[in-house]
Amino acid sequence: MNKKNLFASITACLLIFFIHGCQSGTGGGSGLKVPGERSAAIDYNMDMGGQPWAMNIEEATLGNGNYRAANWTGSNIQLVFMSLKPGEVIDLEVHDDHDQFFRIEQGEARILMGKTRDDLSYDKRVSDDWSVLVPAGYWHKVENVGTNDLKLYTIYGPPEHQKGTVHKTYNDAEKAHHHEHGQ
Repeated sequence: MNKKNLFASITACLLIFFIHGCQSGTGGGSGLKVPGERSAAIDYNMDMGGQPWAMNIEEATLGNGNYRAANWTGSNIQLVFMSLKPGEVIDLEVHDDHDQFFRIEQGEARILMGKTRDDLSYDKRVSDDWSVLVPAGYWHKVENVGTNDLKLYTIYGPPEHQKGTVHKTYNDAEKAHHHEHGQ
């Protein structure tokens, strides 16, 4: 692993720790969640990357109605909120140069992974409060196998999508993918 990828992986781990450990603190920066406190409204059409940002990650994830919304894109990592309707998927893909972290906040998913696109030997069902780590170079697919919307966030290290990417629906994401790849 080269220094850039190692730095991105460490940064992603620190962001995960920060997000789960500092849930929307107030004032003096204690980082502790005050019972009954609500996070400020999140603009899912605005990428907050490049500036400090703290939010209640669970509220932010559950409040997202877009299929995909990149809400924090930095130099080394990217936070993307996702909402998949029953039966929708994150299509089979591979990221050769970076790792990916998923956190399921609501719903039921089937995670498929493998070293080749034809051998997805890792097959796991996950639900609320589960995390999934996808190593660089692994093919993976996420399916909403539940009856409700699947609400999750993902962290890429380094970023995967253009800063501020918003796809309101799965079809929007498909159109953008085909346009980006000239299909």
